[in-house]
Amino acid sequence: MVRRVSFVQRKTFNFTGSLLPEAITLADFDNDSRNELIIGSVEGDLSIFQGEELKWTASNLGMVSCLAVGDIKNKGANSLVLITGEGICYTFDYHAKAVGEEANKTDKKTITHSYKQRFPLNIKQCIISDITNRGGKDLLVILDTNVRVYTWRDTCDQEQKLVHNEKQYLNFDAQVDAITVNTDERGEQLLFVCIPSEGIRILKAATTPDGTSFRWEPVTLTLGATAPVTDAIGNIKKRDSVEGLVSYVSLDGVLKMYEGDEEKWSLQLDKPIFALGKTDIDSDITEEVVACSWDGYTFFVDHHRNFVMYKFDEPVAIRGFCVGKYSLVGSKNLPTLVYVTFQGQVIVYYDVELTSLGIMTLNDYDLDISHLSSSSHDNGSTESRAQCIRKLLHRVSLD
Repeated sequence: MVRRVSFVQRKTFNFTGSLLPEAITLADFDNDSRNELIIGSVEGDLSIFQGEELKWTASNLGMVSCLAVGDIKNKGANSLVLITGEGICYTFDYHAKAVGEEANKTDKKTITHSYKQRFPLNIKQCIISDITNRGGKDLLVILDTNVRVYTWRDTCDQEQKLVHNEKQYLNFDAQVDAITVNTDERGEQLLFVCIPSEGIRILKAATTPDGTSFRWEPVTLTLGATAPVTDAIGNIKKRDSVEGLVSYVSLDGVLKMYEGDEEKWSLQLDKPIFALGKTDIDSDITEEVVACSWDGYTFFVDHHRNFVMYKFDEPVAIRGFCVGKYSLVGSKNLPTLVYVTFQGQVIVYYDVELTSLGIMTLNDYDLDISHLSSSSHDNGSTESRAQCIRKLLHRVSLD
């Protein structure tokens, strides 16, 4: 029997339009160490929520297919990268000019892009990571059957842009479903590519002998999957290790976790999962895998395969989901679940926390129960044994 949990603290925002699975994230856009909630719609609108309000918007962007936040320009500050289905890549940077000084005076929360570039059509996922292990960030994108890497560079016409080397892209015989990046035991980044007909390939960008470029090299045999992979997540934090864990879910509801190329566990879920995420929900330093289905069933699984389930309490299907940390109340980023409904609402559950995902006994609590082995007359207590047990159980239930 699956253990169920409930969450109470929530905030609701209004949101109009549709969105694709990769067009929502929790990240620090304005570089103040507090995360914002960022959503791009199919209708071409960008919404950035900060705290308890909608802080910035942009419109007429095109069908937003994916977005990511990171130091893509390698200047020590985050930028928002947004890519549309029509093949336009926008970057947004937080500064006075971008948000509009006049707009601030009139409280018009608009933001303009700082850069715009033509990209290929039909890009469905993007990741910002140091995949080339050179100490700077790159932009990885999925384009039908290939994966491309873009780097922010100075060009010969003295302008800066995202540059792609045609010799460095990965081409496959089948459609690429998803990609993720994970750190190995040496601290180097590995690329995991999910291909329906093959499983998951693990690749590493190796620097060429002249040091001017890189080539892709296979790291291990392809990881098998029982069905097409719907999503994957890497760099799941372990305790006292730079190496991350990788988890993926397939169309048949099988969720797996890998440590390197070795399977750590497998779990059959009874719901079709469309989104994966990670967060430290039990404050044990490590991160748990979070899997969400279209009807709002959300599973939290730890490194030992212990899991609990939360049922989103709205009787509707959801159109978008993400998990991470968000600063809604005060200045601290807290574990957060975000659900986007078909009824035009963004529901944010903040400060979600669990004591443990596994089953705990009284021995796991810091309780003094030695006096329960003797009678109340022997230890001088005026309470009966039954009263003492009730108090202990009440304390445990509060946890």
